[in-house]
Amino acid sequence: MMRPICSSALSRAIRFNSTGKDGKRRDLFGYEQSSEVGPWNDKISKVKTWNEAGELLVEMNRANCPPDLSSYKEVLKAILRCSSKYDGGRQAGESKFCAMMDVLEEMEHRNNTKTDLPCWDLVMEGAIQEQEFRAGRALIACVEGISQKLVDENEKVAAKLKSEGQEFPPALLKQSENLFDIEIKAA
Repeated sequence: MMRPICSSALSRAIRFNSTGKDGKRRDLFGYEQSSEVGPWNDKISKVKTWNEAGELLVEMNRANCPPDLSSYKEVLKAILRCSSKYDGGRQAGESKFCAMMDVLEEMEHRNNTKTDLPCWDLVMEGAIQEQEFRAGRALIACVEGISQKLVDENEKVAAKLKSEGQEFPPALLKQSENLFDIEIKAA
């Protein structure tokens, strides 16, 4: 008894979550979706804090105009450009890199929008700007095609921090055992 109901509901969802016979995009419930992201992207490009950019993504969804790749790229650029998440300056624990990774997660898992290389380059720029060279190295190892210019900039940040004695987080350097001298061997 359950099988016909599930397959019927699934077929309706597939039918409505695509372009209809009238050529218009429709959501799961059959409501017409707008694809006019241009005005939204323009608003995102003018925000003063990156929290405002996130709020505009929420407004886009409420207006039944789901963000596309260009909208998410504008949010990544806003995070990169803005000095802080909120008005009043930078707060403890803010991380542009983490905010950008959250955007990519929403983009891929919530809206099924595939991340492209320019998105990853923006995230890499964020890691460099925040002097998070380890995160940059992880990106380089995991994402093929990061521009060589950004790879070089990341290594310059690493070299600069090493020369200043800030290669490792201060809290870890204060521990009685030096974690960085431990040699790990395979069993």
